Amino acid sequence: MKHETLKILIVTDVAAEAAQIARLLRDHFDQVETSTVETHFVADFERVKPNVVVLALPSLERAERYSLGLYRHSEIVHTVPHRNIVLCDKDNVHRAFELCSKGYFDDYVMYWPLVFDTPRLPMSILLAGRALQVQREAPPAREVAAHARSVSQLGNVLDEQIAVGQQRAQTLAQTLQEAEGMATIAVRSASSADASRSAAAASRAGALPDSFELDLDGVPSGATPQPALSIPQREGVIREVQLRVNEAKEKVVPLGEWINSLKQDVKPQLDAARRLGELADRVAPLILIVEDDSFQCTLLERLLEKAGYRSASAHSGGEALALLGRQQPDLILMDIDLPDLNGLQITRRLKASPSMAAIPIVMITGHSGRQVLQASLSAGAIDFLVKPFDREVLLQKLARHLAR
Repeated sequence: MKHETLKILIVTDVAAEAAQIARLLRDHFDQVETSTVETHFVADFERVKPNVVVLALPSLERAERYSLGLYRHSEIVHTVPHRNIVLCDKDNVHRAFELCSKGYFDDYVMYWPLVFDTPRLPMSILLAGRALQVQREAPPAREVAAHARSVSQLGNVLDEQIAVGQQRAQTLAQTLQEAEGMATIAVRSASSADASRSAAAASRAGALPDSFELDLDGVPSGATPQPALSIPQREGVIREVQLRVNEAKEKVVPLGEWINSLKQDVKPQLDAARRLGELADRVAPLILIVEDDSFQCTLLERLLEKAGYRSASAHSGGEALALLGRQQPDLILMDIDLPDLNGLQITRRLKASPSMAAIPIVMITGHSGRQVLQASLSAGAIDFLVKPFDREVLLQKLARHLAR
């Protein structure tokens, strides 16, 4: 992102420090705002909708509480892509590194007591802006993989349609063959019928009384005669039918040849589609586990790893929303009972967000009551699991919902 478009929000409860940091950043960026009243932190974030938040709070614990509290209390924070940069002193560098590695913050800058590397903070903001630009421009990996798997099935679909085309071509050829045979029979029958009709007419003329004569076609002599085709006309019609049948048969042959050669003609494209599917299969689906029980979370992580899935974990609603702001999983296993926001509240927020509404959510609960099930489905969950759940049942549900 360009310097001019980056929106930066400095969060601190010390007005003098906010002013000092703002002066430093305004030398490099055009849109810098401050938030210095704790009761207004959430409202300020929702007003500015920043790309980068600079946390200049007195301690890392305060900065951590701000970040989690923002996700708990703001209805839109998970829909605003942003990066958090925390400022620390030299005594807390290792702790800041640990929190960044766990995903609580995106970067840290040693700022107190002296700023030895003045451009370090602006550089960190620039890197955050670039990361956001990549995230904005790149389509979600789960969508790319899903489309790639769909395209890889092109060969199978083409095989099925070729088989249908071959069957229909064969049916058409058989029908034309039968039509040609019927035309030949019609020619012969017409000649025989003409001879028989003449003989029958002569016989009827001598046997029937004058008051009830029949004409050559068996119609009473008093009735209005129907026009009939002459022998040359009938033979001409039959020859025309034979001609059309032969022309159609000649066209069926190249049609069948084209159908048979179609797959060979598109073989390079089919090979590319197959390779695309193989690449998609190498990207294991990402499952987000939202579970406050560390032991249960570890069990799920190991189970998913053995089954070939990638996993990420969050132990609270705030952590889950913060993680979802950075990456989108293919499916979420959502515990209902969490220490801050419950699973139903998080699910409703996600389903209200256009960018996250399509992520399937499977609720995890220790309650099997009908009311809990109905509440989960009403919130937008696609399925649910009751603790303790069976390993095979879990894997079956994951495979079914991920296949969609």
